[in-house]
Amino acid sequence: MADDATTRGGGTFARVLGALVVVVVLALLAWALLREDGAAPAATGTPAPTGGGCAQELTVPVTTTPDFAPVVVAAADRLDDEDPCTTFAVATSSSAATAEQVRSGVVPSRVWIPDSEVWVERVNQDPQAPALTAGPVLATTPVLVAVPATLAESTGAGGTQPWREILTGPLVPRIADPVTSTASLLLLHSAHAALRGTPEGDELLGAAMIQMSRLVADPDQLLTYAGDDAEAAPAVVATEQQVAGQRAGNVVTPLEALVPAEGTGALTFTWVPLPGTDNGVGMRGALAALEEALTDEAGAADVRAAGFRAPGDDTGPQLPGIPADAVAPLPQPTAAETDAVVTVWRTVAVDMRMLAVIDVSGSMLQPAGDQTRIALAGASAQTALNVFPLSSQVGLWVFSTDHPGGTDWTELAPIAPLHGEEGGGGHREELLAATDTLAEHARPGGDTGLYDTVLAAYRQVQDTYEPGYVNSVVLLTDGVNEDDDGISLDELLAELQARIDPSRPIPVITVGMGPGADEEVLRLIAAQTGGRSYLARDPADIRTVFVDALTHRPRPG
Repeated sequence: MADDATTRGGGTFARVLGALVVVVVLALLAWALLREDGAAPAATGTPAPTGGGCAQELTVPVTTTPDFAPVVVAAADRLDDEDPCTTFAVATSSSAATAEQVRSGVVPSRVWIPDSEVWVERVNQDPQAPALTAGPVLATTPVLVAVPATLAESTGAGGTQPWREILTGPLVPRIADPVTSTASLLLLHSAHAALRGTPEGDELLGAAMIQMSRLVADPDQLLTYAGDDAEAAPAVVATEQQVAGQRAGNVVTPLEALVPAEGTGALTFTWVPLPGTDNGVGMRGALAALEEALTDEAGAADVRAAGFRAPGDDTGPQLPGIPADAVAPLPQPTAAETDAVVTVWRTVAVDMRMLAVIDVSGSMLQPAGDQTRIALAGASAQTALNVFPLSSQVGLWVFSTDHPGGTDWTELAPIAPLHGEEGGGGHREELLAATDTLAEHARPGGDTGLYDTVLAAYRQVQDTYEPGYVNSVVLLTDGVNEDDDGISLDELLAELQARIDPSRPIPVITVGMGPGADEEVLRLIAAQTGGRSYLARDPADIRTVFVDALTHRPRPG
């Protein structure tokens, strides 16, 4: 009996053992099939098969900016320790460049971590591009002005200061091209938001943007310029993370941080999934694992260790002279708001070739506050001349009836580069002297010979047109056409229309001064040539209007 029992028990054991073998084999087959379907151990944390091999290796491409890449790599390394069969390939590119790739139909990776949602909006503005949805914020860092130690000491710059002080004198920061640099774009937007809308603010912002547009630098070189602390080392755009990193690595000439008192923008790193064809279980699981690794406690620690602020942080790396609550990032700007800044930037970045035409008829001798209208016009022209870079080309005419020589206009200075033939600013000095003595050219008994002068100025610029510049006529007047012997308005508009060449645009920018200016006629003249028309109802506002007209001039075709 005992032998029978042993035999039955042995048969039972054999049957159970056989069943277990079948189960194990089926499990292994199922696992192998899942691997062939794209599943990856990273999705569930399943270890690699015994022996260290991978049934299938999975590569997950990720794109982010160079400064944030170390955070992503740290998270990927932690996942790699759990699953060596999944590789996260982290590529770096500026957010602007990646946005352009996606808009053009090239999807560089499965997830994108840009440094601002502005670029996501730019992609979504294109109806031909894939619609993107931003996920969680992974990190932020406010945009600041970094000031070399010597410059900070000589100017007292540091801590928090209003934009009016930052953009005065040597503190105008050197920036990268805001068309491609997020930090520079956000810095200009915060200045724009703080200063626009007041005469002094508009003038200061316009002058600063023209100056900054001539000193654009490679974003990778900006901190080097400032950190060298040479005699001419400039203030530069930077982030809180960059300044903290520079100070940690450069104890000899550490940069000082300067925060706009009105608030500042912030780089905001966001998880943005990109469309792809590899949507298997393994890829989805790997992406979910990386997102979790970047947002969990260890991910937040990586963010802070790299000098960024983790989500929910009210403060970041402590910087000398900056109170913990001083750096309050502004909300992310809309695409429309940044487009407005970029439009002005692109306009002022192109050198102008301009013929300024100023009314010197008798009415311009009327008082305007404690000056005359003609004196205000001259001061406005001088403001503009001091803003323009020396590579610009400018000429000056004055006009009224009762001029010698049978015309309504007189040339005071030809159109020529401001730097002069020897590069010493000779032509600018000539123009400044001429605008300082406009009253000497006034015709007390003269009227406004508007139409003949506009046509003659247009012809002059067209006959001497130079590609690569904004070729334009800027006309300032306080009156209406009073030359009965000249052409009519209809004849002027018809002649302008006949002469227009779309490949060689010459906008006429009209500036009306005071309530006597013929606003409707000036608008028609500007519209006919693709220009803009401005009216300073109070002659005292003419400086602001004049600078605004020049910073919003049309771009060359």
